[in-house]
Amino acid sequence: MTKKEKQRILILVIIVAVIAAVMIISMSRRGRQEGENSGTENEQVNKEEFVQTLDDGTRLNTSTKLQETKTLEGLEISNFQVTAKNNETQLLGTITNTSSTTQGNFLANVKVVDKEGNELTTVQVLIPELAPGESTPLISSNTFDYANAYDFSLSRVK
Repeated sequence: MTKKEKQRILILVIIVAVIAAVMIISMSRRGRQEGENSGTENEQVNKEEFVQTLDDGTRLNTSTKLQETKTLEGLEISNFQVTAKNNETQLLGTITNTSSTTQGNFLANVKVVDKEGNELTTVQVLIPELAPGESTPLISSNTFDYANAYDFSLSRVK
C-alpha cells in the first residue's frame, strides 16, 4: 500500500467516525428530549388525575369521592360537580332537606381538598331555607382553579 492510499483510508475512517459520533449525539439528545417531554406529560397527567377535558375545553372533575353524597344538619348535598373553563370554576350540586323540619337559611363552608387531604380552597355558599323534602341547586363560581379536587366537606359558618 502506498502512502497516498493509507492517507485516503485514514481520512475515510475519520469521516466515518465523525458521522457516527454526530449520529450518536443526535440520537442521545432526541432520546433525552423525548424523556423530558414524556416526564412533563406524565406530570400533567398526575397533576390532573381527577380531570377529564371535554370537547369544548371544559375540564370536568371525575373524582368519585367528590361525587359522594354529604350531609349537614339534616340537609343532603348530592350530585356534586366541579367544572372549569375560561378561568372560571363552577361548583354545582343539589341540596335536599331530608329532615322532618324546615332547615337552612345559613352560610356554609365547602372545603375542597386534594388526594392528600391538603386544602385547595374553601368556598362559602348560601344554604337557603328548605321545607322537608324540598330541593334546590347549589351553585358557586370563582376564578380559582380547583377542578382537580378529590373531595370536599361542609361546615356551617359560625
